[in-house]
Formats: sequence, structure tokens, C-alpha cells
Amino acid sequence: MFKYLRNFYNLFLKHKIFFPKKTYSCFGEDILVDKFFKKRKIGFYIDVGAYHPFFWNNTYLLYKKKWSGINIDANPLSVELFNLVRPNDYNFNLAITDKNKNKIKLFYRRKMNVLNTTNEKFAKINFPNGFKIANVKCSSLNKVLDKTKYKGRVIDFLNLDVESTEKDVLKSLNFSIYKPKLICIEIHFNKIKDLKFNKTYQFLLKKGYKKMWRKKYSFIFSSKS
Repeated sequence: MFKYLRNFYNLFLKHKIFFPKKTYSCFGEDILVDKFFKKRKIGFYIDVGAYHPFFWNNTYLLYKKKWSGINIDANPLSVELFNLVRPNDYNFNLAITDKNKNKIKLFYRRKMNVLNTTNEKFAKINFPNGFKIANVKCSSLNKVLDKTKYKGRVIDFLNLDVESTEKDVLKSLNFSIYKPKLICIEIHFNKIKDLKFNKTYQFLLKKGYKKMWRKKYSFIFSSKS
């Protein structure tokens, strides 16, 4: 009974979501993604740092349109919710890294928190009153893809929200095989002029991407090729 009530609270009551919405993203990013793929009826996405199956989620609108893909989060509670709401997806309880490790430290304040991170410096800034530490399983994106039916298939849409470790996630993906057509990624900076010095931004430019849209901290890039 406790598990049922906990899941019901985390799915609906916590975020006060009871009816279908036009957008499920924090800043309407999913509307732009849907616009980009308007001529594509079925596609494949990957969501890293997925957090919640439909609250502040950039892929749920696609899921409702019969797309499918892979959702990844270091929090087991998040993955439990995904298994309930999105059974047609692969849902993995992992942290993603380019490091050759089996486990990595997760810094968190509450289990269901959008700011949970594997970057200790980020945690110290955003959790000034302290945080907890857990050792969680980790993998590269390449290894995750190898476990699914999407092995060797180009990614239509990649969504990243991993609280300052975005570049590590990108480096764990073989772009010569899986190069995503569209990427939505969270990038934090103090002034717009600082964006060109951001390492994640530079990485994407070198991989042949161009910035299409910006929604607050979310940047959407499309592949030039």
C-alpha cells in the first residue's frame, strides 16, 4: 500500500497534474521538438536525466504520438515511475559517464529532485545546506544502446538534463554511428557572451551542430549533416 501511495503522490499529487496538457516540458521545449519532427510519424529518442515520465519532460509528447525510446535516470524511484507510465520504452536506472567505471557517486538532497547530480562541485553550490551521497551504477551511452533494439540506429532526438555533466554524457556516445538529428540540452551560464566559451557548446559545434532555439536554460541543436 505504501508503494502505491508513494507512486501516486510522485506521479500526480506532487505536481498537480490530472489532465492532458499541450506541453509537458518546463519551458515548452517539446512543442519545438514536435515542430521539428512534424513530418515524422514514428521516431526514436533517448532521455538522459529523465526525472519524471511526464512532468517537466521533453519526450512525453512524442511518446503520446507513438514514438518510443530509452529513458535513463540515476534515481530508482524515477525509473519505477517510468516503468508504470511508459512501458513501451526501455527504462534504465543508471548514471551516464564516459569514465570506465561500474559505479559513480550521486550527490542528492531528496531522491526526487531535479538537481541531483554526479558533479560534486555543482552539488555544493546548489545544496548549500548539505547533501547525501550514494554509489550508483553507471555506464556509457554506447553500452546502453548495445542492450536494446536500437543498437546501431541513428538517434532522432537526444534530451540531456544531467546538471553540469552533459559533456561527459556526449563523450560516451559514438557520433559516427548514433549521431542524433536533434539535441536538447541544458546549459547554464551567467551572460550570453559566455556561451561561446562553454565546453558543451563548443563540443556540439565541433560535432557539426547548429543552435536552433533557446528556451531559458534549454538549447536545441540540429545536425548540419
